[in-house]
Order: sequence, then C-alpha cells, then structure tokens
Amino acid sequence: MSRRLSSLLAVLFLIFPLACVAQTMLTVAAASDLTDVEPALAAGFRKIEPKVQVRFVTAASATLAQQIENGAPYDVFLSANAQFVDRLASNRSLLPESVRAYATGRIGVLWRDRKSHPFKDLAAKWVRVVALPNPKLAPYGVAAQQALEHSGIWQVVQPKVVYGENVRQTLQLFESGNADAVLTSDSLLRSEPADPIPGNLHNSIIQKAGIVARSSFRKNAEAFLSYLVSPPAQAVFARFGFAKP
Repeated sequence: MSRRLSSLLAVLFLIFPLACVAQTMLTVAAASDLTDVEPALAAGFRKIEPKVQVRFVTAASATLAQQIENGAPYDVFLSANAQFVDRLASNRSLLPESVRAYATGRIGVLWRDRKSHPFKDLAAKWVRVVALPNPKLAPYGVAAQQALEHSGIWQVVQPKVVYGENVRQTLQLFESGNADAVLTSDSLLRSEPADPIPGNLHNSIIQKAGIVARSSFRKNAEAFLSYLVSPPAQAVFARFGFAKP
C-alpha cells in the first residue's frame, strides 16, 4: 500500500469514524404493551452504548415465550407476564441470574364516545361489545377479568366480550369499530381520554425480563437490562403509563 493511500485512509477514518466501528445488533423479544415505548428505550440505550443497535420483535408474551423455547434467535425477553420469564428461567431457556422485574403495567378503559364513564357502565345495555386481551395469552386480559369480577359485573359483561390475541390487537378491534369499549394496556392509550382502572381491582401486572441463554451478546444484553432499571429508563416507562416494579 502506498504512503499516499495510507494517509488517505487515515483521513477518512477520522472524518467518518462511525462508519468504521462495528455495530452489534441486539434482538429483543418484547411484549405488545411495549410497542409505543420501544423507540424511546432504544434511543436512550444508544446514548449509553452507541455501538449497539436494538431491534425489537413485538408479540404476545405467550407467543414469544414459546418461540424462545423453540430456539428463536433472541437475545433478551421482555415479558408482560412474569410467569413466562420464571418458567423459561427454570428450564434454563433464560439465564436465571439475569431475571429481573423492570416495570408494572396498568390497565385503562377507552369508551366509544371518548368520554369518561363509571367502570360499571360496561354492564349497561348501550355497551354491546367489550374488547379484552385474551386471558390465556395476556396478563392484561387476566387483570381485566379480575377487575370485572371484583366489580361484580363479569357475569353481565362476559357475553359481550370479544378477545384480541394481545393488547395491541385488542385495541385494533376497538379502533376498527367492532367494540363500544376496550380494556387494554394504559401504555397504548396515552394519547386518548382513557379512564385508568384502579390497581386494587386486580393483581399487579409485574413485568419481568431475562437474557436468552443462547444469546451471543450476553455482555450487551446485561447492559440493556441494567439500563431498563436505571432512572432514565424508568422515567421513560413512567411517561408511558408504567409504574416502578
């Protein structure tokens, strides 16, 4: 290589240093209630680890858990259901020592007229269809049913219920005009005049995370999990309706 070419390459490296730095892609399997918060989390982590890009794959926690058990090439699992993480850690699909709670979910109810109503109005005749996340797949569905049961209106509301596979799909059922009210993750309703459902009506929705045992980027995954429980990330979660774990 000539001296002139070597000098040119050195100058280009100084001008475009980022282009010469290898990037790591961290693939995060994330529950559907995190859809709106993902860009802010990725941007915040990028400030700490500029060489690491975060790619989110979003679906129902139950679906992602099954994919991880079947060998899906994820690095981190962010579940809305703590039980899925605990189960995967017990069979070592996740690294047990990496497991931690990162947020507590909240439920909101949005009405077709975009007005505030008493929660028990879900039993009123004018409410013909109510959209809920499927309790078999989503912890928000379990919590929503618990809230309805605790309020004494589940028996009346149950025949009106249509189920979405996850919190995002449940909201889409409502947005498409197929429901008069929707109970879903409050994180997806931040731009809407939704009514929060009191936390004392259902069990806490503790959300846990862990590192996938097959991950080739454990150090980066550990850094990402540490970031999730840091004050900057917790401030992001709070902005999107989550409580501290």
